[in-house]
Amino acid sequence: MHTGYELDKGTQAITPPIFRATTYHQADPWNPPPYDYARSGNPTRHAFEAAMAELEQGTVGLAFSSGMAALTAALMLLSQGDHLIVTRDCQGGTQRVLRGIFSRFGIQISYVDTEDYHALAHALKPQTRAILIENFSNPFLHVTDIPKVSQWAHANDLWVMVDNTFITPYLQNPLTQGADLVIHSATKMIGGHSDITAGIAVAKDSDLGQQLYFIQNACGAVLSPDDSYMSLRGLHTLPIRMDQAQRTAQKLARVLQDHPRVEHVYYPGLSTHPGHEIAQQTMRGFGQMLTIRVKDATWVPDVAHHLQLARVGAGFGGTETILSLPELHCHAALTIDERRERNITPDIIRISVGLEADEDLIADIVQALDRAEA
Repeated sequence: MHTGYELDKGTQAITPPIFRATTYHQADPWNPPPYDYARSGNPTRHAFEAAMAELEQGTVGLAFSSGMAALTAALMLLSQGDHLIVTRDCQGGTQRVLRGIFSRFGIQISYVDTEDYHALAHALKPQTRAILIENFSNPFLHVTDIPKVSQWAHANDLWVMVDNTFITPYLQNPLTQGADLVIHSATKMIGGHSDITAGIAVAKDSDLGQQLYFIQNACGAVLSPDDSYMSLRGLHTLPIRMDQAQRTAQKLARVLQDHPRVEHVYYPGLSTHPGHEIAQQTMRGFGQMLTIRVKDATWVPDVAHHLQLARVGAGFGGTETILSLPELHCHAALTIDERRERNITPDIIRISVGLEADEDLIADIVQALDRAEA
């Protein structure tokens, strides 16, 4: 609620002003003030950056125009010929930018199950520079033991980058567990209301943070003052939103686990989930995301059609519950072969649980499943 900024010195306003200025007067150009040009720095953006840096317990926070802009900037820390290890089950946008852009720049990429430490060791090359972990992974919510992987990575002189979008700093702080850089799509849980596009990256040490700032300033994909303000406002309600949404997610996961039309429920809060114990040890909760596999893919269109409260779309992390179809939404950028290789099939539904009353939401999803016809 109070981190990242102080009362406005001029007015004592309890919320930070929105500074839309693109340039600032320099009374003494030879001793420039903290802000000179909007791409290089903005007071409203800095308030959000400082709040996220403190919450993630890092030294430098940098806000970008989207989560992919933040991730792209982080990947630009690599050089031609470097090798990157990536969580195999990661969002389609990550795979798209790696395959379509960074592979053309000479970055070598290996997708690995980061829960399998033998696979990690096997993937290591002399030119490996970093490991990119998505925790939880998208869409199957695999859980990586960040302290253990970080220890291994640092023993091999690798950077550890963690996409912490699903978990948020409210439930986990990867930097305190050994990671070097944390990335968020703040469009999702941080903003929390499906009305902004934003990204954030937080570095553990100032040297890495300054390298990333150079990229942010040089390339210019910065977060606007208005969206910085909205991101900070969304951050203030993150705890109460996350608490309610994950309580409902836990109830929904248990109900769907017993539903006759559901083949499998992927949710780390269930004791049957392979990553349940690691999540218990390294996180303060299990989040608001879950994925189900129905027994017949032909039911999925009817499920989507019969929903009355929940929405169907590509996003997640807002106040409303959103059902996504990974094959059509978050992994649509992959080829059919790539989707099948990663077990992304038409019978998969990802659910971002919102703030609807739990009994209403559960009843809605259950009735949609019940009414589906093959």
